[in-house]
Amino acid sequence: MAAQFSLRSYVRSVFVLFSKLVAISVLACVGSTPALAQTDTFISGSGMWSEDENWSLDQVPVRTNDCVLPANSVVTSDLAGECANFTLGAGGALTLTPGYLFVYSSSLVNQGVIAVGPGNGLAFAQPSVTTTITGGGTINLTNASSVFTGSGNTVINADNTIHGQGFMEVTQFTNHALIDANVAGGSLQLHAGVPTGIVNTGTIQASNGATLQLTPQSLGTAFNNTGGIIQALNGSIVQLQGYNFTGGTLVSSGTGVLQEVNTAGLNNLTNNSNYQLIGGNITILQGTIVNNATFTAQHGGFQINGTVTLKGSGSVTGGDSAFIKSACCNPANLINLQPIQGGGNIGDSSFTLTNQATVNANNPASPLVLSGTPAFNTGTIEATNGATLDIRNVVNNTGGTISAQNGSTVLLDNTATINGGTLTTTGTGTFQTSSGTLDGTVNVPTNAGLFTVAQFNNLLTKGTINNTGTIALGGCIGLEAPTTITGSGQVTMAPNSCFLTFSSGLTLTNQSTISGAGSIGDSNPMPIANKGMIIANQSTPLLIVPDATGFSNTGTLVANAGSVLSIQGLFKNFAKNTLTGGTYSVAGTLQFQNANIVTNSANITLTGGAAKILNSFTNTSALANLATNSAKGVLSLQGGQVLSSGASVSNQGKLTIGTGSGFGVSNTYTQTAGTTTVDGVLTAPAGISLNKGSLVGLGVVAASVTSSASVTAGDLPATPGKLTVNGSYTQTSTGTLNISVGGLANGSFGQLAVSNGVSLSGTTLSIKRVNHFLPKIGDTFAIVTAGALSGQFVTVRGASINSGEHFQVNYSATGVTLKVVSGP
Repeated sequence: MAAQFSLRSYVRSVFVLFSKLVAISVLACVGSTPALAQTDTFISGSGMWSEDENWSLDQVPVRTNDCVLPANSVVTSDLAGECANFTLGAGGALTLTPGYLFVYSSSLVNQGVIAVGPGNGLAFAQPSVTTTITGGGTINLTNASSVFTGSGNTVINADNTIHGQGFMEVTQFTNHALIDANVAGGSLQLHAGVPTGIVNTGTIQASNGATLQLTPQSLGTAFNNTGGIIQALNGSIVQLQGYNFTGGTLVSSGTGVLQEVNTAGLNNLTNNSNYQLIGGNITILQGTIVNNATFTAQHGGFQINGTVTLKGSGSVTGGDSAFIKSACCNPANLINLQPIQGGGNIGDSSFTLTNQATVNANNPASPLVLSGTPAFNTGTIEATNGATLDIRNVVNNTGGTISAQNGSTVLLDNTATINGGTLTTTGTGTFQTSSGTLDGTVNVPTNAGLFTVAQFNNLLTKGTINNTGTIALGGCIGLEAPTTITGSGQVTMAPNSCFLTFSSGLTLTNQSTISGAGSIGDSNPMPIANKGMIIANQSTPLLIVPDATGFSNTGTLVANAGSVLSIQGLFKNFAKNTLTGGTYSVAGTLQFQNANIVTNSANITLTGGAAKILNSFTNTSALANLATNSAKGVLSLQGGQVLSSGASVSNQGKLTIGTGSGFGVSNTYTQTAGTTTVDGVLTAPAGISLNKGSLVGLGVVAASVTSSASVTAGDLPATPGKLTVNGSYTQTSTGTLNISVGGLANGSFGQLAVSNGVSLSGTTLSIKRVNHFLPKIGDTFAIVTAGALSGQFVTVRGASINSGEHFQVNYSATGVTLKVVSGP
């Protein structure tokens, strides 16, 4: 730039010198100048400008003469030639060496070639005059010090080709043809003033490895390119140094590049070029920018002036600086419809991003930071290629996606809030936070990926958070407002992790899955409602610590083997020795205060010999005094669990004793409704009364049984087998024995095996063939075995097999047998 401004000063000093000389000459000739300008024609065909005899007026033209160089003239200007209007005919040539050509009036007609040599120039010398260049010829700036100038003038290039190198300075310049910086390794500088600067409807370009410098007198000078092209051809450079370019198209081809080196403006135009910001400079964008190629700001950035729409098939790449922000302090809104990528900073206190495409942090060496005023995203904002996306503002993400791809990170800073939309990860990609916020008070955000909260960090929440992925807590979730967690995903907790609240009374409602260890509720507890699943699955306890309003469970609480789930505070499901509502799946330990469950109206499963529900104050079994399993009660003992109750037990709901498990009462077991399934052992020393409901199973009933209900030998009709009674069995007139027949082998048909006597007076037998089994005549099935048998079934259902055979019920002193005989 120093060399360019030195050349500019030289041009101006030469121009002033020649202007003074011409003025002195004119004053000396006052009185002898014709009233009307005369045309002075070069008549010698070829020769020097300075020789009088070469001109039709027999003198060198002065500023009041119209100069004409006829067709095919070959003229060398060896002095400061002056003309009012100037014409060069077809095939003619004018070489400005070592002199200038000063044009003072409105017309320069060039049908040939004007060559401007080193240190020489073509000057439009009369201020406030508009000069139009026509004729379709060529103006060739041959040297780095060649000059095309018009200080204070307006010059319109209608159809000439101007090419070469050197310096062009015109206060106001309009180009309708071609300006071409085309000297390899050289540069051509186009310099205009104010107020209107440059108008281009033609092509202004760099070619052949040259550099074109578009440099105004002051930053922001207008460059109206509507209908025009500015381009850099292969191996060439166009440098933009401060104009405000409006309209038209920026183009590059091959390795050609447009470089912004000093605060250019782009306004309502199309970019089809490789456009680069270098040296930390900025480009100001206005209006609609159609970018079909590349904008690259490695060490600079784009400023948004007003509302800018960025669209097209291209992309924008940032580096390591203030990548995209507002222009100074003016409110700015970028509506983005194309990919933005790289690193640096997007946003400031006056900047709003509306993203409908993709913003991609993909530079591992430099995070991409979103900051400032809220951003609106209906497209994708992502981190890829091992890079980091650092969000420091509010992102209204409804309809949009924020994503961390494999090996990459999205960081929610302590000033970040995301509402609505979807958060996703792939591979080892992760979301992280120092103290960012998920806000679902209006628009629900969905976490569908891996969101990691490191130890000593918090993820703040409010409203509804839909979690279909994983939120991995090493730190805490902090409630800023009542929070509901929904979705098919999990919140996984570490031993020192927690849910906490910053204000009292903020309710945590879980409709998803929370698992691990740590504390749900803390030194500043909260109301807690579980409508999903809470799982203790680590060697250290998972604590539920509600405030004085308590904890309620309508979902599922799970304590895995070796784990403890401890409710430390008011448990609203337990009152008056009754556990009501919710599901409790216990393979380890579930404990809560004052736990003495006399009536079960909940769904309890104990799996394994170590499974237990404890009174946390006394460390004793909460089911030791169980007396009633209500109509809403479910009690299932599985995997070797043996439970004993110190009282008589009444079942109105569903009691299941799995294989290898057992349930024992100290006195009687009475069923008034519901189902008792015995695949293990049911023990009742004072006997079992089945008043209503059903007893099914393949296990052992260690008691005398009186049944006015339904008894099935087998778990289901399709799975018959042996049900053993160690004691007597009495079936009353309202009782039914259900036997399924699915084969001849033991275990493929139902059998009631009673160690003592069986009484069947006035009762019902129901027979059902299963598994498409068709017995043969003569087949027999021992369906009841006993120490002694009295009475018979009064009613037999299902005896008919088909039109040719049926079951015949046969009685003996020790049992009942079905035999297949002929007849319907």
